[in-house]
Amino acid sequence: MKKFAFILALACSLLLSGCATTFSSQVSVFHEWPTNTQDKTYIFERAPGQENNPEHKVYEDMLRSRLHSIGLKEITAGQSAALKVELKYATTLREVQYSPLWYPSIYDRYWGLHFSRGIYRHNYVYYPGYWGWPGYPRGWMDVSMRSTYLHQLEIQISEIGSNKKLADIKVSSEQLNPEISLYIPYLIDSALKAFPGKNGSTTKVELKVE
Repeated sequence: MKKFAFILALACSLLLSGCATTFSSQVSVFHEWPTNTQDKTYIFERAPGQENNPEHKVYEDMLRSRLHSIGLKEITAGQSAALKVELKYATTLREVQYSPLWYPSIYDRYWGLHFSRGIYRHNYVYYPGYWGWPGYPRGWMDVSMRSTYLHQLEIQISEIGSNKKLADIKVSSEQLNPEISLYIPYLIDSALKAFPGKNGSTTKVELKVE
C-alpha cells in the first residue's frame, strides 16, 4: 500500500511538471576508478547530522541496494573495508523573474546546469524608463515569477587507507514538488546507471517511472 501511494504521488508530481512517464536529471561524473579493483568492500561514512537521522537511514538503505548491484559489498562487524561511501542531498528553491525586458534561465553556481520549467505567478512592476533610450519601455508591466525546486544528490567513493577520492558523482533534477523523498530512488539510479561512467562528463539521464 505504501509503495502504491509513493508511485501515485510521484506520478502526479511528474505530471504537473509536464513529464508523466520519465524522470529526467543531469549527471556529472568525475572519477579515477581503477579497472582492476579486487577489494570492493565499503563502509558508509556519515556526517554528524546524518548519524542518527531516520530520513538519512532510509536513503542509505536505497543506496546500499544499488551499490550491491554494481559489485560493491558492505562489510559486516569485525571486518576491514577498502572503501568508504558518502551520501549527500539537498533541495534548493529557485525563483526567477521574467519581464518583457529580459528572459533569463536558471543557473546554479554549484551544479553548473541550466533548467527551464516552473510555476509562474504574476506581479505588476512600474518601469520609469530611462532618458536617452527611446526604445526603453515605460509604465506598469506584467512581470512573472517562476518557482521550481532543484533536488540534488552526491555520491562520493574514496579509499580508506589513502583517502584518495575514486569517484564523485552529482545528480540533480528540477521538479515542482519540494519533497525530495519522492525522487531519491530515481536520483540514485540516475547517478549509478552507467557506473563509473565517462570521467569529466555531464549528461542528461532519463528513467522510466515504474
